[in-house]
Parts: sequence; structure tokens; C-alpha cells
Amino acid sequence: MGDLSPHFSRWEFDCSHCGALVGPDRELMSVLENLRNQLGRELVIVSGYRCPEYNARVGGIRSSQHLHGRAADIPRGLFRAHQARDAGAHGCGMRGGWVIHVDVTPGRRFFTFAE
Repeated sequence: MGDLSPHFSRWEFDCSHCGALVGPDRELMSVLENLRNQLGRELVIVSGYRCPEYNARVGGIRSSQHLHGRAADIPRGLFRAHQARDAGAHGCGMRGGWVIHVDVTPGRRFFTFAE
């Protein structure tokens, strides 16, 4: 049981660099719960909130939704982009071939990307 939602806890979204936390956004939590329920399996959060220093260190873009608690990275191979879209994500993409990014960027229609 999580303290943010039925399956997610705050500590999963803390900045890996400094332990700070912004968010996570309620809509992001809804997307992650929807995706988890759709898949019927656990989703490990690799990266949630990132402080500006850590975001720069890992090569995140300056407008990263991780800086606002509106994005999460999950290990690849657990779901496809259309499943993230169906769960309510605004964006989904692969980063470095090892993680899937989902976000809830305000005002954006669904998009996909690969780095």
C-alpha cells in the first residue's frame, strides 16, 4: 500500500540526488495507477522528481516535466506507448533504450519520442 495512491509511495518519487520532492502531480498518479491496473503488474519508478542540478547531470532538458513532478521513468519492456496513452499520459518515450518516460505535460496532446 502506498501513501500517495493505492500502489505508490512518496519515497519512490524523491530526487535521487538530494532527496527533495515536488509533487508528484495528481494526474500523473492517476496515469500510473491506471497503467498499473491495466497491466496487472507492479511498476517500478526509476526516476520521479529531479532537482535542477540532478536533471542537468543526467542530461534532462531544461523544460523537463520531472522538475515539476509531472513525469516518471519506468523500466522498459513493461508496456507500449498506446497503453500509456490509454491510461491518460500526455507523453511517452524511450530514453537511452533502458527506460520508458511518461508525463502529463499541461495542454499537450499525446506524443511519443525516442532518444
